[in-house]
Amino acid sequence: MARCAVRPSLSYSLSFLLLFGVTHNARAEWSAVAESKVSYTDDVTNFSASRRLKFSEDPSLPTGVPAKLSDVIWDPSLEVIRSSVSTLGPNELSVKAQGIIFTNNPIFNHGDYRLQFKQGLSPDTLLLLRYRNVPNQFLGPNFEHRTGNSLIEEERVSSHTWRTELEHRVSESWTLTLIGRYGLRFYNDAFAERDTKLWTVGPQVRYLVNSRMALSLGYIYERGLADGRGNTQFNDDVSYRLHAISVETDLSLIESLSLRLAYLYRRKDFTSDLLGDTHLNRHDDSHQGMAEFRYRLNPATSLLLSFQRTQRTSTVVTRDFNDTIYSLGGSYRF
Repeated sequence: MARCAVRPSLSYSLSFLLLFGVTHNARAEWSAVAESKVSYTDDVTNFSASRRLKFSEDPSLPTGVPAKLSDVIWDPSLEVIRSSVSTLGPNELSVKAQGIIFTNNPIFNHGDYRLQFKQGLSPDTLLLLRYRNVPNQFLGPNFEHRTGNSLIEEERVSSHTWRTELEHRVSESWTLTLIGRYGLRFYNDAFAERDTKLWTVGPQVRYLVNSRMALSLGYIYERGLADGRGNTQFNDDVSYRLHAISVETDLSLIESLSLRLAYLYRRKDFTSDLLGDTHLNRHDDSHQGMAEFRYRLNPATSLLLSFQRTQRTSTVVTRDFNDTIYSLGGSYRF
C-alpha cells in the first residue's frame, strides 16, 4: 500500500485556513465550475504523464513502460469557489475534484484532488498557494527490485505536491511569475525504494503583444531525491535532475473564439551512481506540442477542442514513447 504525507498536507492546509480566516464574510460569493472532457489516446500507460507535462500541472510525474494500448478517457471535474475580500485584498479559495476514467482499461482509473488559494496583495501582485493529491495511481506492470527475483508487480504511486506562485505585473505589457514547488511521491511496497522528495523553482514571463495576442516563456529546474539512492541492495535509484522550457501563445481569433499554442521541452537526467542500476547514465528527452481551441457560447458556457503530441526518447530504448491525444469537452460556470 502507498504511504501518505499527513503532516505536510495538514500544515499546508492550515496555511490556507489562516489566510482564509482574515476575510470579510459580508462580501463572500460562491460559484462552481463543472467540466467534462472526453479524450482519445494511443498510449494508455503514459496518458496521464503526457497530459500533466505542463508547468501548471506535474511535469515530473513518473511514466510506465509503454504498452501502446489505445483508449477513450472520460474526465469529469467539479470546482467549488469562494470569492471574498480580506484586509490584504481580494482572494479566492477553491476545491476541485477530478476523475480520470478509462473506458477499456479501468485499472488506470484514478482521481485528482486540489485545494487552492489566491490572494491579491496589490493591484499588480497575486499570490497563489496550491495543494494537489493524486492517490494510488497505477503506472503499469514493472520489475521489482526488493526480493532479488525481479518479479513483475503492479507499480503504483501517490503524489502530494505543494505549489507557490508569486505573480507581479511589471508594466502594462509584462508580467513575471516566480514558481516554487515541493512534492512527495510514495510508491506501493514493492517499489518503496522509489519514494521521492522533490523541489522545483523557476520563472515565467508573459508579454502582452496587443489585445489579441500574448506570449509566455518559462523555465523550471527540479531536483528529485529517492529513498533508494546509494542502496546497492536494490540497485534502483530514481533520483533525477530535470530542466524544462515552455513557450506559449494565446490568440483571440474572434470575440468568442481563442486559440492556445504551446511547446514544451523537458530533459530528465537520472543521477544514480549504482553500477547495477538501469537508471545509471540514463536521460530522457521529451518534446510536446499542443493546440487548444476554446469557444465561448455565453458568459457561463465554453466548448474546448484540443490536440496534443508528445515524443520521448531515452537512453533506455524500452522507455521511448510517442503519445497522441485528441480531446473534446465543455465547461459551465454557475
